[in-house]
Amino acid sequence: MLFSPITLRSFASSVPALVLIGTSPPYLWLWFTIRMITLPLPKRWYHKLEQLLCWGPYQRLCMFFMEGLSGVKFKVYGDVPKERNPVNALFVSNHQCVSDWVVVDSFAMRLGNAGYIHFFAKEGLKYVPLFGLYWHQHGLVFVRKGHKDKDVIRKQLRDKRKNKIPMMMTLFPEGTRFNPDRKTVIEKSHAYARSIGISEFKHVLTPRIAGANMFVEELGDHLEKIYDVTIGYEGVRGDVIRPDALQFLDNVKAVHFHIRERDLKAIQSNEGWLYDSFNEKEKLMEEFEKNKSFPEPAGEDGHIYSHSVYKETLVPVLYTAALCAPLFFSKRARKLYLNTFLVVPFIQLITLPFL
Repeated sequence: MLFSPITLRSFASSVPALVLIGTSPPYLWLWFTIRMITLPLPKRWYHKLEQLLCWGPYQRLCMFFMEGLSGVKFKVYGDVPKERNPVNALFVSNHQCVSDWVVVDSFAMRLGNAGYIHFFAKEGLKYVPLFGLYWHQHGLVFVRKGHKDKDVIRKQLRDKRKNKIPMMMTLFPEGTRFNPDRKTVIEKSHAYARSIGISEFKHVLTPRIAGANMFVEELGDHLEKIYDVTIGYEGVRGDVIRPDALQFLDNVKAVHFHIRERDLKAIQSNEGWLYDSFNEKEKLMEEFEKNKSFPEPAGEDGHIYSHSVYKETLVPVLYTAALCAPLFFSKRARKLYLNTFLVVPFIQLITLPFL
C-alpha cells in the first residue's frame, strides 16, 4: 500500500511542525516592525507590545496543536492555581525531554503568562534559523557550557528587573535531560552529588544550584512567585516515556505534572532550597514510575485546567491566519516570504556572535 497507518500518523504529526515553521516569517515581520517603532521608547514598551502581539499569540498557536488537536490529556497535581493570574514568576522543573517546553507553554498560557515566557537556554539555540534571532530579541538568556559568562547573565537579569519586563523565567537546573539510557550523564551527576556531599538520585539528575540562586538573587523582588514543577509522561501503552516533539503527538497518552508553589522569602534565606526541591522530585518520580500518577490530584474543576484549551487558542489561530492572509493575495508578499527563509539565517550567522 502507498499509505500505511504508520505513514499517515507520521504525516499527521509533521503537520503542526510545518504550520509552525511556515507561519514564522509573518510573525518575524511583525516583530521587526514593532522593534523599529519602539526604538526611541523605553525598553519595557517594546517588550509589552512584542509579548502581546508576537510571542504570546505564537505560543498559544503552538498549544492549539500540542494540547488541543493532539488529544493528549494534561493531568495536574499539587498547588494548581485556582484562577488566571499573570505574575512574574520563576518556573523550575525537572528535565525529561525536549517536549518539556509543551508543559511550560501550557501552564503559562492558562495562567495568563503566555507572552511572558523566558528560557535559560544553551547558546547554540540562538543559531536556530529564523527562530534564534527572535528568541534573542525576546530576551531568552543564552549560556555557554560551564557558565563562563556569569557576568553577562547577571547583566541581562538586572536589565529585566530594572526595566520591569514581565516574565515567567523557565529553568531546568539539571542542565541536561535525564534518561536512564544516558549512563555517562547519570554517572557524572552521581559524581557531582558525591563531591558536594548530597544523596545520589535515581530518577532525576543532581541540580546545579548556582544558576538558580543567581536568578533568585538578581531578579529579587521582581519575582512574585516560584512554581516548582515535576513532569512525567505516560505513553499510549501505559508506559513511562520521554518523547521528542514528533513522538509527543504520536505516543503520549497523558502529561502528568505536579506543581508546588514555593515561598520566595523562604527560598531567599535557604541556599540549599533546590536540593530540597529535587529530593521531593526524586520521590515524586519514583511514585510516577510505579503508578503512572503523582499524589495530590487536582480533580476536574476549580482550577486553571478546568476549561477547554480552545478557549485560549482559537483567537490566536484566527490572528495567525490574518497575519498570513497577504501571502494568498500578493506576489510581493510571497517573494518576501521566500527571501525571509533565505536571508534571515545568513544575517543570524553574521550578527549573533556579537550580540
